[in-house]
Amino acid sequence: MRRAVAVAAFLILAAATVSVAPAPVLAPLAAPQPAPARPVPSLHQVHRVFVIVMENLGYRAAMAVPALRSLAERYASASQYYATTHPSLPNYIALTSGGTYGITTDCWYCQLAVPNLGEELSAKGVSWGAYMQGLPASCWLGPWWPPGDYAGKHDPFRYYTDIVTSPALCQHIQPLGALSARLAGPLSAVPRFVWITPNLCNDGHDCPAVQAAAWLSAEVAAITASPAWKDGGFLVVTWDEGNGADRRGVDAAGKVVPNGGGGHVLTLVISPLVRKGLVIATPLNHLSLLKTVEEIFNLPKLGATRPANLADLSGFLNPPREIWPGTGRGG
Repeated sequence: MRRAVAVAAFLILAAATVSVAPAPVLAPLAAPQPAPARPVPSLHQVHRVFVIVMENLGYRAAMAVPALRSLAERYASASQYYATTHPSLPNYIALTSGGTYGITTDCWYCQLAVPNLGEELSAKGVSWGAYMQGLPASCWLGPWWPPGDYAGKHDPFRYYTDIVTSPALCQHIQPLGALSARLAGPLSAVPRFVWITPNLCNDGHDCPAVQAAAWLSAEVAAITASPAWKDGGFLVVTWDEGNGADRRGVDAAGKVVPNGGGGHVLTLVISPLVRKGLVIATPLNHLSLLKTVEEIFNLPKLGATRPANLADLSGFLNPPREIWPGTGRGG
């Protein structure tokens, strides 16, 4: 009996002396951290601008050409972009000076003593080149060159007095073939602003839109394969004017109006900085394109590009409104 009591007492004592480890204290879970914000592209990230101007094709007609529609859907486009007026030349003048300055025809020998894009780029120290397909030689200022299918009315730079009277400035007007070699070379070989005018066939003026689209597709492929485009390039393809009966345009308040313009045209924006497939519905025009170039290179505003309410093309980099392919493409 005494032995049983002793064993029981021992067991009670052992149980009393066993220490119970405290429950571990768990650290509070860290709050999830938001992913770092993706930098928003801006015009200041653009290193080079390429502009190609095609001829005489309205928006609906352009989108009915399979190769052009393919470019629009593969890259980015503006669904509400309008030319300045009719006929061709005043549109080219507006694209490079911010106004038409009384030019209402495709005059061959008229001259303008007004500030212009070529002059401003040179004054700012920004390299530039105006490349004309079919031009027989640099600074060739004749109105036509049939062997190359070249038309001087599609070269706005030959109309500015300060350019044509300056041998240094005039040398910026070059045959398109000179650009091909530059694109294949180092970045430094390609000017920071490149203007391209196709000949009368490849721009669609004298040849079917399907043929012009084939040339354009090849030219876009050559540019986008170049180191110059891959390094912050910004390529804009537009048409000088739409159907001759289409007088729609964008007024000073940024509204689309039925008269006073050059018609609804397709405009493509092709850049490694721009989301593919994007379609911007903001009303835009040729002055919007010029304003964009001025802002990229920090140039003084020319002519009618000064108003703050004139939209530029920065929406392609940071879209305020967007429409995806298959919806909202205007007529």
